[in-house]
Amino acid sequence: MNKRQVIATTIATAFALFGLASPAASAEACGVDPHDGRLHCTNDQGGLPVFHEPRPVDAVDYLDTTQSWFTCWTRGELHPGGNTTWYGTVGDRFGAFGYVPASVVHTPSGFDADPSKYGLRRC
Repeated sequence: MNKRQVIATTIATAFALFGLASPAASAEACGVDPHDGRLHCTNDQGGLPVFHEPRPVDAVDYLDTTQSWFTCWTRGELHPGGNTTWYGTVGDRFGAFGYVPASVVHTPSGFDADPSKYGLRRC
């Protein structure tokens, strides 16, 4: 094994041991599928509330998985991600439609500014 391979293996092992995902891996795993028109991305830890409106009030469901899909996007209340983009999805527990803030969805850099540019429809 050469020096570059040893370093790459060491970094990969560190990410695996500490439960981290590299930013590049997250961005690569996230995008709009041209076949179903949905945004498929990883998101923060399971148990995320899905809200009735694009603001953090009235949770109607929860995302229990960390790999989710989103059917559309809209503008809503400013959230900790520093923007007003919210993604529409169907929750895992009750099958209810609602919204999650973009701050919990691991989209590539710049995606949240205009998700329609990348093929995701507006709600």
